[in-house]
Amino acid sequence: MFSTPEVGEILQAAMPKFKAHIESIVQQQYDVCMKKGFHLPKYYIWILYYKNNHTEKLVFRPAIVRVTRPSPYQDEDMFLWSVTNYDHVNFEYAIPKKETLNYILANPDKFDKDHVKMLRDYCNDKIEKIQDYVIDGKIA
Repeated sequence: MFSTPEVGEILQAAMPKFKAHIESIVQQQYDVCMKKGFHLPKYYIWILYYKNNHTEKLVFRPAIVRVTRPSPYQDEDMFLWSVTNYDHVNFEYAIPKKETLNYILANPDKFDKDHVKMLRDYCNDKIEKIQDYVIDGKIA
């Protein structure tokens, strides 16, 4: 199952490519786990991007697969998905640059209501839960 909110024209246009890319990463991670014989109950796929000032195109950095959840406050221009049981992909967040964030919040009717709510929670420091950072009973 792959679920994501609509967050504007860029994400809407890019989502089919993201979906295929994320599904490929999920399959590769599953194959590695099966080959090496270890179980990974939950992990995160973190994608950061930036706008190239010379070409005006978005540039996506290689996806980062990690067991710990990155904080949405450590960087801008990023997307995060969580993967549980090797096949359940869940959209966690999309954090834009501050200018874009301010525009979305000033024009909430132009954007997906769930994404606007997530950004409001982000601004009110309510997007993170302590259980997001617990691995094997310990805070990572």
